[in-house]
Amino acid sequence: MRIDLVTLKIFLTVIEERNLARAAERHFIATSAVSKRISDLEDVLGVQLLERRNMGVRPTPAGLELVTHAKDMMLVMARMRAQMSEFGDGSKGEVRVFANSTAIVGFLGPTIRTFLEAYPQIDVHLEEWSTPFIVRALRDGIADLGVFWSGVSTAGLVVQPFRRSNLVAVVPLQHALADRSEVSFAETLDYDLIAFHEGSLIFRMMQSYAADLQRKLRIRLQVTSFDAMRTMVRSGIGLAVMSDVTVGTPDESFGYKVVPFTDEWARLESLIGYRDFDALPRSAQNFVRHLQRSYPGLTPEAEGAIERGRYPLT
Repeated sequence: MRIDLVTLKIFLTVIEERNLARAAERHFIATSAVSKRISDLEDVLGVQLLERRNMGVRPTPAGLELVTHAKDMMLVMARMRAQMSEFGDGSKGEVRVFANSTAIVGFLGPTIRTFLEAYPQIDVHLEEWSTPFIVRALRDGIADLGVFWSGVSTAGLVVQPFRRSNLVAVVPLQHALADRSEVSFAETLDYDLIAFHEGSLIFRMMQSYAADLQRKLRIRLQVTSFDAMRTMVRSGIGLAVMSDVTVGTPDESFGYKVVPFTDEWARLESLIGYRDFDALPRSAQNFVRHLQRSYPGLTPEAEGAIERGRYPLT
């Protein structure tokens, strides 16, 4: 077996998720395929990379060392692509975009579609990651561009607002909160919760604000997709906390109701982030400009700056 970039990407996903099954879902392959790739990688390197436990996996010291080398390899490939792109005009190539699940499900699709229509010879390679990992990937040069939640440190990156959304409680039709017009996060802590995976920023925020109230989340079930979350709510297992852009405005036929939060922290902002505009491949620069133009709050001054690759204005 040769060590290839796909295997290293899968390995990095396993490290982030701490779970083979969730890593498999992210890469749309079977859990057994992920396990086989990791086992083969361990055989080639002659070391154990993961400690396998009933509740998941965690990296060994050798595994942590490989994380560093894997990221270095991704950075080398990114630099090679950027340098080679200078021989073109940006009308051909590939753009590597890392985005969180809310951005992918909620609003990125139409923007990517119009970009592909304008640049038919540019391929967008879109990967779903958690916000903390996206920020690390941008700093490490693994991704050209990221779309992620605000609320994390973005030191060393150029960021701009992209979309705004609000967290809402998604509750079964017969739930005690179903008839409420709004609710505080504190009130939802009295009820069973269907939570997103622990690597998500929303989950971490919920844990933090619950701790501020000296409370704990009553987690009955954790899932890794919005479809699964809505299905479990519809089944009456508990309520879920989601972004409004991922649930829309359902009627009773959906099997659940949406109740907005009153908390200020539940008003979130999605950001576009990248490390250095001038260092991006020209195809990626074109994609950045396309996303920037789609921002609802764009001003004429900012639109002119986009053409010069100098937006946001600082």
